[in-house]
Amino acid sequence: MAEIWRNIKDFILSYSYQSGQYFLVSFPKTGRTWLMYMINQMQDLSSVENDLIFNEHDNSEIILENGYRNNPKDIFNFSKRYKYRRAKLIFLVRDPRDVVVSHFHQITKRANNPFVFKSISTFIRDEILGFNRIIYYYNLWYNNKSIPKDFLLIRYEDLFQNGCYELQRINEYLCLNISDNDIRSIYNNSSADKMRRRELAGDLESFKYFGSSKNQLKVRNARIGGYKKELTQSDIRYCNKKLEDLNKYFNYI
Repeated sequence: MAEIWRNIKDFILSYSYQSGQYFLVSFPKTGRTWLMYMINQMQDLSSVENDLIFNEHDNSEIILENGYRNNPKDIFNFSKRYKYRRAKLIFLVRDPRDVVVSHFHQITKRANNPFVFKSISTFIRDEILGFNRIIYYYNLWYNNKSIPKDFLLIRYEDLFQNGCYELQRINEYLCLNISDNDIRSIYNNSSADKMRRRELAGDLESFKYFGSSKNQLKVRNARIGGYKKELTQSDIRYCNKKLEDLNKYFNYI
């Protein structure tokens, strides 16, 4: 019954924005801040009238930087995404093994009243908060990807390795019509190192300061496969086994 009422509420909420509104949706720590930083620059250079893209974690976060804690079971209790049925949606994903490491540092070091875990291994194995949450959320969106008016999957790894091509896909999806040279310039000026320096200088809007050590920064490692240096072999085996449950659509198996 609770899910039925939630679906009705989301159906009604879908009329709170205009048809065809763009959304960027992602699990925390998948590179959403980086991608939005580049999309905002693309929109600034575009001559096309276009509403700003809405970006959100779709209730997948477990704590906000201000310390507010969501009900972590909500994403397990509500399986439909009718709120987005009138939207054009970009879904951003990243290797869940890298996500879970970055997410651990986020919730334990970048929030007021942060979570405390005995170890990262304990966090990973938490069925509600840890690695399983990411797998479940990706699969949930695979099963809901036909609900929006349009759906575009963007993988962090593709954005990292072939960024100009991925930004061109987004450029076409958002109908921004900016040039290849502009895309190349935006991508080159948005590297992790440059953004990290700007964060440390306090030059990135809406970035709250929690400390200057690497694991306290919003722009942390920003690399592919960093989990291999931060997880034990036992942790990696656990994650790899769970990864078998992820739909092959995401290409992380």
